[in-house]
Order: sequence, then C-alpha cells, then structure tokens
Amino acid sequence: MMKKLVCLFAFITILGCNENQSFDSDLLDPEVIDHNVQMEVEPYADEEILKNLAPIRARFDNYAITEDSEFINDRMTSFGKQMPKTIYEPVKDKAFLMAGWQLTSTLIVVGDDGLIVVDPGESDEASGRILGDFRKETNIQLPVKAVVYTHRHPDHSFGSAGMGVTQEQVNKGEVKIFAHHQFMEYLANDASVVGAILTERTAYGGATYLGQNEKGLVHAGLGPTFAGGKISFYRPTDIVTGKLEAEVSGVKMVLFEAYGDAEDEIDVYFPDLKHVHGSETIQGESYPNLYTLRGTKYRDLVKWYKGVDNLLDYAKMSDSYSHSHMRSWVGNGFIVERIQNYRDAIQFTHDQSIYYMNQGATPEELVELVKLPENLKKDPWLQEFYGSVEHVVRNVYNGYLGWYSGDATELATPSFKRKAALYVSAMGGRDNVLKIANQAIDAGDYGWAMEITTHLIRSNPEDSDARKVKAKAMQEWGYDQSNIYYRNFALSGAKELDETLDKSGAFDFANPVIIQQFGIGTILENLRVKINASKATDADFKIGFNITDRNEKYGFHVRNGIAAFYEYVPDDADLVVNIPSNVVYDFVLGKGRVKDAINNGNGTAEGDIDQLDVFAGFFDFSKSEINLSSR
Repeated sequence: MMKKLVCLFAFITILGCNENQSFDSDLLDPEVIDHNVQMEVEPYADEEILKNLAPIRARFDNYAITEDSEFINDRMTSFGKQMPKTIYEPVKDKAFLMAGWQLTSTLIVVGDDGLIVVDPGESDEASGRILGDFRKETNIQLPVKAVVYTHRHPDHSFGSAGMGVTQEQVNKGEVKIFAHHQFMEYLANDASVVGAILTERTAYGGATYLGQNEKGLVHAGLGPTFAGGKISFYRPTDIVTGKLEAEVSGVKMVLFEAYGDAEDEIDVYFPDLKHVHGSETIQGESYPNLYTLRGTKYRDLVKWYKGVDNLLDYAKMSDSYSHSHMRSWVGNGFIVERIQNYRDAIQFTHDQSIYYMNQGATPEELVELVKLPENLKKDPWLQEFYGSVEHVVRNVYNGYLGWYSGDATELATPSFKRKAALYVSAMGGRDNVLKIANQAIDAGDYGWAMEITTHLIRSNPEDSDARKVKAKAMQEWGYDQSNIYYRNFALSGAKELDETLDKSGAFDFANPVIIQQFGIGTILENLRVKINASKATDADFKIGFNITDRNEKYGFHVRNGIAAFYEYVPDDADLVVNIPSNVVYDFVLGKGRVKDAINNGNGTAEGDIDQLDVFAGFFDFSKSEINLSSR
C-alpha cells in the first residue's frame, strides 16, 4: 500500500524541521496510495473481448511469468496470462498473427508465391522460431517476398535474416523492404546521437539487467518477453510518404502514415482481405505510452490521435484487425469502438492537460487533475499496464511550455549537489533523514523514503546506508506496481544502488549491424555530438573527407567548442583525406583507424597525415558509466 507524506517542502530556507523530527503518520494522504490503482478490469475475462478474439490456429506455452507472487502485482500476472505463443488467423488461410514469441506480434500474409512479413521482430533467433512454427502448423513453405518495418524501434525491424531474407535478395529486388520515408533519419538519431543513454534507459525500463523471474521482468507489457540475440537489418527499398499502394505476390496493400508511438509509424490495409494492421498507432492492449520513460523526443498527442483517425478510416472498411503487440480481433463494430475509444483517450489527455495548464496548473498538479472518465477508464484496452496518464501529462506540459513552471524559485534553486546537502541539513542531518526514511518504509510510504534518501545520496554518493535504504524503498515500491515501466525502473534502480546490477545484455542502439546501413554523411555528421568542448574551445581546425567511391564530399570546422559539419570540403582545410567508404565504416565499427588505412595504401592525404590525430583528439569516443538512481 503506497502512501505519501504531504509535509512537502516549499523551499529549503523556510523549513522548520529539527534534529528530532520523525515521521508523522497523521500526515499520510489516503487518496494517494498507488500510482496504478484502477478499476478492477481483467482484460482476459471480458466476454465481449473473448467473443471478438480472432480464430486461433494453434497455441503453445507462455514466456511471461504468470504465477502469483508476493513480489508481483496481481494485475500484472493476470495480464501476462494473455500472452502465450498463439497463431491467430484473422483471415482464414491468408493472414496469421504470430503473437507471444517475442515482444512484437508478427503478421504473416500469404500471397500467390510468397509471404509478406510485417515486423520481423527483435532478433534473428526469435523470427526464426516464428517462421519455423508457422511453417510447421500451416504447412506453408513459401519464401518471404516482402518485409514491412512499421517503425524503427528495437523490437520491430531487426529479424529479417531469421525469416530467410538475405542482403543479396534485397539488392536484387527479390525481396522488398517497406518503411516510412523518415525511418532511417529517426533510426540514425537513436543509434548515433543519443544511442548511449537510450541503451541504458531502455535496459532499465525493460528490466534487461534483471532477467525474467518473479523479482525481475514479469512480461514486457506489450508482449511476454524481449527476445534478444543476433540481429540483422537491411535498408528500406520502398518508401511510404503519405500513402503507398503496392502489390506483392498477388496481395494488394495500402501502406499509410499513421503517427503513433514513433514518428515514422506506418500501418497496412489489405483491401481484398478487409484486414487492417494498426502497428503501434494502437499500442497493444494498454493505455498508450504517449511519453515513454526510457526517453524520447516529444510525442505529439494531437498528431497521434489524428494518426488514429487515419487508421480508423481503414478500420471502418475492415472485418479483422491486428497490431504489432498482443492479440488479433474480428468484428467491424467491436474494432471501430476499441479504436475510437483509444483515440478519444489520447485527445482527452491532451485537451484536459491544456485546459488546466491554461488555469496555471504545474506539471505536478496535472497529475492530480487529469483523470480519464469512467467509460474510458473501464475499457479493457486502456488499462495502465504500459503507459499511464500520470507520467504523460507532465510531458504534455513540457512539450508546450518546456520544463519551467513560471516560478522563479526554479531559476534560483541551488546547484544539484548543494541543494541536496541543504535539504539534509534542514531535516536534521544524515542520521535523522535515515530515521525518517525507515519510518516511511515501515508505513509503506516508499515514495517519500525514496525522495529523501535521494538527497542523502546526491550529497554523498558513497553513503552505503543511504543507498541501502533507498534501494529497499525502491524495490518494495516496484513490487507494488502493475505498470511495467514503473516496476522495471524501480527494481533496476534498486540493484544499481546496492551494486548488484549486472549490466550486460542490453540492446545496443548503436549496434554495428545498424550503423553500417547509414550513409557516410549521416555517420560523419553525428560525430559532432562526441566533441569534447574543453579541448575544442580555442581550436580553429578544418578537415575535408573526399569519399572516392561515391563522389561525396564532407568536412568539419572545429571551432568555439563545436564541430561544424559541411557537405563539402572546407576552403583552406588543414587536411583533406581521399578514402573509400569502407574505411569510414571500418572506423565507426571499430575495425580500423583511418590513418592506418591511408598508410596501408587504402587512400591518400593532402597535407600532414598526423593532422588526423589532431582532429581525433577533439573528440571523446569512450563509453561512460551511466547511473540513473545513485546520483
């Protein structure tokens, strides 16, 4: 049971706390118990849901943790029972949704002489198992003729080789790869601009470091597990801008933009089958992650519900529906109602956030003010297993107004560590803060214990007692949660605090398999975010790159602590290197240095070759240890 102390501090200098202050249970607010308390709606037990479930061709075991445990919120295990490996058959003998083998549900559509695969998934091992079970159960042995990447997230586009697709087939046009026109652009941002921090936060949010067990990952909210492993990736061959009509193996498709949990989202309508695939425009069977806690650019809620409107136009013409996560449905009226409710929940969250913002509400006040109406709150597809209204409304505020609430206190606040030390001092010192924190834990108010021990740790990161108390509070809070992100971030953070977190096995957003599919210009330009400003503040250095096998020219001017990028060789460059593209790829993949390649005859230099060392010296290519809960 979660509780929250309401003796929150307006500002450090006006606190009246003393060294004998203790936890006052009378200050607990019974209205603020659990971030995830909701109507007791069990998605699997709803009769209408079961009635509109697509026919099942075969069902197997379940990768999710479904046994009751004192370490798991009961609603989380209940939801996990909907995730066994299942072959749904929304269109008899033609469309099969393979749900439960991984985080993503893969759609396989059967054509005259080949298969269309929508979202091959997160690894070649997982997609190989999917295709194998599909062939065994259906006895359909046709080759893959097309792959659709619905968007660039790690669980969707990196298992084509497991489906039997090769780069040679793609190059020859034997297999088409469909994707949004900005797919590669957004993928590059994830991989080479914010790849390091996204890798870490995604691992925490996905419980990658915890393993799948009753004290770690229960399921992934949108599917039973993340099936990591070796990945493959091929550049798109057919680009969707607005709408693209195509035919593959005798199957007609309409691929259309439909903004969802990714800016590069596309959905697919199969007119002859009267089937629509909603990708993650409808994000599984949960209230959507209109902002993801793992970190992302602002997800525009208006664009999202208008993306749902695009999908709804096709859903109204469909008798069956599938999406990139969870189960498949049949029945036009049921499908339209679910999608419309989903759309309305997004608009409601947006419009009510703006309504209260225009009355002066701050992000923290929005959390208490914006609640879904009962009819939407009770919808089985809108339970907060993945996204939550609470963490979304803060981001709506930030998306429109930024981080600043208008109170100048936020501008005058002491520095990061000094403020923490001041809080600790005002609360009566370290020992008294620990006393209050332990009392809060005993009372079940884990959030307050986490809040105040954070100040202890920021003022002294090596305080092992403070780390242990915060870890205990964070762990107990995590066990209470039914939202997978809340649980996973808390349990991962607890292990970081007690120094038992094994940081291995994370999905690498900068995986070489992905990087090598980017253009040279993209790779070089994104080096700019690795500049070490302290080394480049007084620099005035120009370098040019002539990519000899592609007739491409690029350059940098390092100055004023930045690396300004150009799509040409700068005048009066200190050094110009003439190299083939493979030298650049080898460099970013860690296979060799540009200087060594030139010295070995694979390129030439106009100027002193040692100037390459000067250029490289402006950058920091090391990987930093990133901590999220102990700083």
